[in-house]
Amino acid sequence: MRKLGLLLFAVTCIQSAVAQLYYQPYSFQHYNRYTKTIYGDSTVHTAVKPFVGKNLDSAYDLVQRDSSRSWLHRKLFQEHLIEVVKEDHSFYADFLPDFVIGRQTGTNDKTLWTNSRGVQAGLSIKDKFTFYFSFFETQARFPTHIDSAATALGGLPGQGFSKNIPTHEFDWMNTTANLNYKVSDAFMVSLAYDKMHIGEGYRSVLLSDNPYNFTHAKFSGTVNRFQYNSVWAYMLDRRNPRIYNPNSVDIERFGNASKYASFHYIDYLASSKLTLGLFHSLIWSRYSESSDKKVNGGLGLNVKYQPWDKYIIYGQAFADDLGKISFSKDGDRRMAYQLGAKTYDFLSVENLNISAEFNQASPYTYQHPNNRLNYSSDGDPLAHPNGANFREVLGIATYRWKRWDVYGQSMFARYGDDATAADNFGGDIFKSQPGVDRFRIGQGQATNLFYNELRVAYVLNPKYNLRWELGLINRQQNIISSGEKINATIFTIGLRSSFRTFQTEY
Repeated sequence: MRKLGLLLFAVTCIQSAVAQLYYQPYSFQHYNRYTKTIYGDSTVHTAVKPFVGKNLDSAYDLVQRDSSRSWLHRKLFQEHLIEVVKEDHSFYADFLPDFVIGRQTGTNDKTLWTNSRGVQAGLSIKDKFTFYFSFFETQARFPTHIDSAATALGGLPGQGFSKNIPTHEFDWMNTTANLNYKVSDAFMVSLAYDKMHIGEGYRSVLLSDNPYNFTHAKFSGTVNRFQYNSVWAYMLDRRNPRIYNPNSVDIERFGNASKYASFHYIDYLASSKLTLGLFHSLIWSRYSESSDKKVNGGLGLNVKYQPWDKYIIYGQAFADDLGKISFSKDGDRRMAYQLGAKTYDFLSVENLNISAEFNQASPYTYQHPNNRLNYSSDGDPLAHPNGANFREVLGIATYRWKRWDVYGQSMFARYGDDATAADNFGGDIFKSQPGVDRFRIGQGQATNLFYNELRVAYVLNPKYNLRWELGLINRQQNIISSGEKINATIFTIGLRSSFRTFQTEY
């Protein structure tokens, strides 16, 4: 009732205007379809996602609406299930099925399936207010590498708490809510239980969409060439539960601990081709026992450069404090980097988009001496899903022709793993940061990971991404020191919908 009261109060505060405010759920593949629209004007801010502003749906309409067709035909192929479009407001609602079956072969053979039922709804009133909500109930059996990650994290990567983690037959719920109120042309307030992503790449070493949703308030504004974003977040800490009488044999758990974070990002349009962004993060917790390590701070830089039409070069750098910025190969550098490039309508082929990206993070970069303050939310890294102590190169190509949608990705990564639970070579950010000052990327149990994925879909309805989809993944993990190789070929087919995706290349 309190949430409903807040919603009704915001609606009554709306003032008259012409255009409508619109929230666009974020996933890399979904936004990649809009690359031409997003980057067609190099003098706009594009780093902070999800976008709230212009409705991008029209850029992905596959066919002209035909009101002469039957209601069932229009709902299956052209429109939202419930759709109201007026001059001063709009509303939509959809049922979102995600039914997948598949098979994994290789080192481990298993049958895969996903049974997900979801709903979404969106409301926009004039150019002042927008509200989005989605809910999913899912049961699934995933590939072995996701099982392993879920066991290590204590929850499904990027998807939060799940039942039955030991049996690997997962059962969980997802909820997203995002409310935005535009106070003036230069200032907007957002309240959300949602993901965030800062940067132009598939990954982000600053703040990515890798973790599950977290509660946050965002204050943003644009003045002349500057855009400012201030985010204040409340997060769960699954690795450090609240317990009663920890010295007793009978430990009582009272749920997950909490932590808090603030993220500040200033984006500056330096010229018609160059955009520079400065990032700052702080993480703290009221459960911190240490008297001198109560806050974890980070600094970052984000750069976007468009030298020619259709080409974008981007990069990022992150350090957990100024004293750890170093370019020594084996020195005490707690830094992460990203360098990438993307293009749209490649070789004059309409809707052919190409991205190439390099990412790396030095050991211990996102750790902290007080592990309650590491760079994570609800058991997931806030930046890269591999944590730290890795190098990675990846390429992504997408192509759309009429209702056909193709997504291809190749990735190679080398990272250093911990052979035992007592080891700490800097990749697992949930371990306390040790006081060492000499290390190198790949130290520990060096592992090579090759990951290739192809998805081909026939889109039935672009409004909520209803599609028939075939998927093929080949994953090879080679542990160099022991010579052990783990291979998996994964085939899936299903009826899918919605725009959410989860990173699984780890």
